[in-house]
Parts: sequence; structure tokens; C-alpha cells
Amino acid sequence: MTALTRARPVAYLVPALLAVGLTVYGPLLAVAVLSLFDFNLTTRPPEWTGLGNYREIFATPGAGQAFWNTVGYMVAITPLSVLAPLTAAVVVWRLGGRLVAFYRTVFFLPVLVPPAVGAVMWEWILNPVLGITDEPLGLLGIGPVDWLTDRVPAFAAVTVVSGWKVFGLSFILFTAGLTTIDADVMDAARLDRAGEWRLLRHIVLPLLRPMTTVVVFATVVFAGPWTFGVIDVLTQGGPAGGTSNVYYLLYQQAFSFFSGGPAAALSVLITVGFGAVVALQLRATR
Repeated sequence: MTALTRARPVAYLVPALLAVGLTVYGPLLAVAVLSLFDFNLTTRPPEWTGLGNYREIFATPGAGQAFWNTVGYMVAITPLSVLAPLTAAVVVWRLGGRLVAFYRTVFFLPVLVPPAVGAVMWEWILNPVLGITDEPLGLLGIGPVDWLTDRVPAFAAVTVVSGWKVFGLSFILFTAGLTTIDADVMDAARLDRAGEWRLLRHIVLPLLRPMTTVVVFATVVFAGPWTFGVIDVLTQGGPAGGTSNVYYLLYQQAFSFFSGGPAAALSVLITVGFGAVVALQLRATR
């Protein structure tokens, strides 16, 4: 085999490698370099500041709260993005019949709603004066709740609205995983007098483990981006930073304060942080 023949497969990869380099790794490298300069995205020329932008980010009021809120969203959305859709997918799968397609459509519809439109709809639902949530709560003896201006209810509202959007996507993924389960395996287990609970515990859930891993992985990585649009429309990070996350903090630094250097530094920190999380998850799944 000549050198030209051995190099031919590599040549086919060059266009793809160039595209990835220009659109992914090139911008990442540019942001890493810009994080070492102080600039304001308007008229001031960049000035070398070294690690000053990183120190400024760590000293920014609310940065710690935004970080812990991001972790909190990862944990709080998990029941809505993993447990609830998994349960619903198994129930619909077991029901079978003609209504399966109907259930799939109904559960998936929120995914098709644009994030801003869905957030505006929920803003009306949660309105303490015009909304429809306080009247049912009043029948239970629970007073009016300031869903968007009180710290704990606002965090819960952002979590529920974001989970409402993600539920349908996870449901479809679990449904796709269930379709891969061989019916003969289930029938053989029933012949051995295995009950429905044992079928679920020892056959269905283990066979769904790869799909469950994917959904959990997506929840951890994308919980921040999923909640960003909801935060921007419903709470703008308030009250007192109680609903902000690192992505919304990045947005504020870049497009509200025009602090390009700190925004670039925060982008690098987010990339490194979630890169470490992804590496740990990949190692754990092996």
C-alpha cells in the first residue's frame, strides 16, 4: 500500500475537520484568548488584563448564587425530565391500543411551542391577579402565591415551566426505547409466571438503561440552557438573583453590561466545568 493510498481516507476527512475547526474549536479558542483582555463590546479597544476577568467574575455579586441555582435546576428538573416521562411512557406502552398515538401527540405538543411563547403563556397563568392558579389553591385553603416575585415560588415556577417543555421530548425518547424491547422476552417471562412488577424491574428498566443514561446526561448538561429562556421572560433572574443561573449571568455580562472580558471568562469557565461533568458521566457510564 502506497503512502498516497494510505493518505486518501484522511483526505476525505479534511473538509469535515476544517468545518468543525472553523465553527467549533476556532470560536472556542478565540473566546479563550479574549477572556484575557478587558473590553466592553462597544468602543473601548481591548486591554490586556490576564486573569483579571476571572477574578472579576468570582467577585461578581450573585455569581455564587447563579452557580448553585444552576446545580439546583439540574436536580429539580430531573423528576420532570426523567422520572415522570419514564413513568408515562411505560404506562402508555402497557395500555397499547389506538390511543397510543394520541397520547404521544399530546405529550409532545409542548416541545413544539416556542420557548418565549410558552413562557408568556405561563406568565399569564401564574399572574397573581389574572392567573388561574390561585383560585384552585384558595379552595385548598392556600392563600395567594406570588409565583414570580417570591424567591422559592419563583424558582419552582421556572423549574416547572422548563420541565413542562422537556417532558415531551424525554417521553418520546423513552417511547422509542420501549419499542426496541423484544415481545418474545416479555412473553417468555410471563410463561415463567413473572408478574408485571418483576417484568418492569428486571426486564423493562434494565433494557431502558441506555436511553435513561442519555436522558439523564441531557438533563445535567442542558438544564441551564433549558431554563434560560424561561428566566428571561418570567423573572429576569429575580427576585434578588434567586432564579438566575450561569447562562443568564453570562447574558447579563455580555448584553446588559457589555462587559466582554468577564463574559468571555465566564464562557470559558462554563465550558471547562461542563466538560468535566461530561467526562465524569462518560467514565461512569463505562
